[in-house]
Amino acid sequence: MTTLLIAEKPSVARDLARFLGISGQGDGFIRCKDNTVCTWCVGHILEQAQPHVYDERYKQWRGEDLPIIPQEWILLPIQRTEKQLTIIKNLLTNATEVINAGDPEREGQLIVDEVLDYLNYTGPAKRLWISALDERTIQKGFSKLRDNSEFLNIKNAAICRANADWLVGLNVTRGLTIAARTRGTVLSAGRVQTPTLSLVVGRDREIEHFVKKPFWQLKATVRHEKGEFIATWEPGELSRGVDHEGRLVDESAADELIGRLSGSRAEVADCRKSLKKKTPPLPFMLSDLQKKAEDKFGYPPKKTLDIGQGLYEKKKCLTYMRTECRYLPDEMHEDAPRTIATLVQLGMKGAKEANPTLRSPAWNTKKQGAEAHHGIIPTEVVPRDLSEEERNIYNLVATRFLKQFFPNYQYYSTNILLNAQEERWRAKGITVKEPGWMVLNEQQTKDRPLPEVKKGDAALLESINKEQKATKPPSRFTEATLQVAMTEVHKYVEDPVIKARLKENSGIGTPATRTNIISELQKREYLQKKGKALISTDRGREIIDKMHPTLKSPGMTAIWEDALDRVCEGELTKDAFLTELTRRMGKMVEYALATQFSELITGKRYSCSCGGDLIRMESKKAKGKFFWFCSKGRENNCVPRSDYQGAPGAAFAERPTSGPPCPACGEGFLMRLESNRRPGFYFWACSTGKEKACPLLLDDNGQPGKPMVDPDAPKAPCPYKGCKEQVTRIQSAKNPNFFYWKCVNKEHPLFHDDKGKPGKKMEFKK
Repeated sequence: MTTLLIAEKPSVARDLARFLGISGQGDGFIRCKDNTVCTWCVGHILEQAQPHVYDERYKQWRGEDLPIIPQEWILLPIQRTEKQLTIIKNLLTNATEVINAGDPEREGQLIVDEVLDYLNYTGPAKRLWISALDERTIQKGFSKLRDNSEFLNIKNAAICRANADWLVGLNVTRGLTIAARTRGTVLSAGRVQTPTLSLVVGRDREIEHFVKKPFWQLKATVRHEKGEFIATWEPGELSRGVDHEGRLVDESAADELIGRLSGSRAEVADCRKSLKKKTPPLPFMLSDLQKKAEDKFGYPPKKTLDIGQGLYEKKKCLTYMRTECRYLPDEMHEDAPRTIATLVQLGMKGAKEANPTLRSPAWNTKKQGAEAHHGIIPTEVVPRDLSEEERNIYNLVATRFLKQFFPNYQYYSTNILLNAQEERWRAKGITVKEPGWMVLNEQQTKDRPLPEVKKGDAALLESINKEQKATKPPSRFTEATLQVAMTEVHKYVEDPVIKARLKENSGIGTPATRTNIISELQKREYLQKKGKALISTDRGREIIDKMHPTLKSPGMTAIWEDALDRVCEGELTKDAFLTELTRRMGKMVEYALATQFSELITGKRYSCSCGGDLIRMESKKAKGKFFWFCSKGRENNCVPRSDYQGAPGAAFAERPTSGPPCPACGEGFLMRLESNRRPGFYFWACSTGKEKACPLLLDDNGQPGKPMVDPDAPKAPCPYKGCKEQVTRIQSAKNPNFFYWKCVNKEHPLFHDDKGKPGKKMEFKK
């Protein structure tokens, strides 16, 4: 009997093999004791097939073919990892049992399961689900192996996610690109990418349309027999000079209040003192940790993820990083004393004082969700040789964990309400009773006590100060705050029913994909980075303005993510999810194909003489080389044209096969050609292509004329962008009184003649 364990990546397979006991190494696998073989995927080693695999006609992007909806989904091996797939296939032939050891998430479940399905494995399979790679966690995982079929819903949710991304991304992207007729530039759209861009566009416009408004705050020094304190004026329903948000925006009204109330008597209308408690902040999930690391250390989100992954996979001192859950399973509470002992050994602040018998609200299995993720916490492993950056991230996680074993922060909140000439003044104060977990914060809460007063007491408004303030716009998104917004997308949803449904555990994207999505938006030039801030470009804004409302809505996309969670929980079937999504595809594609873009997206339009549109395309054989063809070319036999500085150049023509003998070399013959830079201008060139030995000749009424460049013409250094070549002074063939300068490098522009020297760059009308 042979057990084949398949991990998601080689490093995890090696850790598991060391725990089981290595007995031998092979190509792409490790032999262990007790007839167990450990092998691995390298992330996904299968990928979704491209449209032309389903039908050859889909190689051409045509509106009439959309939407493309496969009836049976096809997966194909990724070429760079095909060897590892073959290794797994061969190992399966001798396996009597499989252990799926993918990462503890729906994507980790799918990475291994899709390989088993692709290779038609139908034997028994178990699931190893562990959130850390220290020895004790691995041991507990092997002692609690579950049947892999119990995770079928999680696998189905991952399949739904992959198919949804394929359907939306491919169909809408093709629809928009066809509508814009930008064959050389793809207009990318996606189920997660587009609403993420919409968040930034919306925030940028909110900032740009923001109008700064001044307002005034009145604070009075109140004298009472038990002591002085500060109270703030509160507007009433009929107060003059107050806006709809309760701000005093009329300075004259503020001055009138100061003049009327300064030195006046007041009475205590109410005084309440209550004991309040704050529980410790929950353990970190990835986006929280990334934002904290950006705020405190300036680390970009990807850097924090990379550091955390190293602490999880290599150092074994943190649990699984890519989590969207802040809660911990109840059964993990029994491991707390050992983890705290590790932190004591490291000399962590608060570790000795931590009480492992305390149970904060973080311990709640019910709030983990179907995928059994939990918050990021330290393991029992003592980290060794940490860099400063690793230590910073580790300390953030460890300190947050230790707070769970301190008492609640408790304080007395005092609230005093005063009346003076029918105007209300309020004072608020706090007195700390129990600092609790707050002792681990870098900054401590200070007491702001108020004197002991009671209802009906007399007081005096001794003096009143007027403080001018101003409304502030929201902050620009950074990479970290945008990832938090993607996680907490319910905050950007207005519908209260949808907001409530999404609040607990839904967002857009996954911890593994959000960083890449933001990077892709920058590569597409939809977003740009200025300092830490992410700002939408004009191109990105037009894409959002022209996008189907459903696709750009963060709330609607979050509902799709919520539906994926319901698939995980078994409340929604895979078929029902995909049926609803494919139903929507027709309207999305129809909307995309009808979109009209500006020249910002399409570029300048050029028309062919036949009435069709000239479309710029990149050569498949020569990367970076472009040409233009007519949209009606096949109907009207229009000849493709060359590209010159992003505009149509001369028409491609068949090169002559004969002509007058070349007078310079005697080997080739002269060919009459049209200028690529100046359509309609012809010249003669030798068929050998040896331009230095055989100079180009001007065209003289269809016959070879004099040399285009006089061998004795003046020369000068080329003024183009630091070019080290030389330019030559040339006399115009059409106007003998007109001279210009030309560089040896054909890609460089021509220059005007300025009294016998190179002048400004010449511009040609396209």
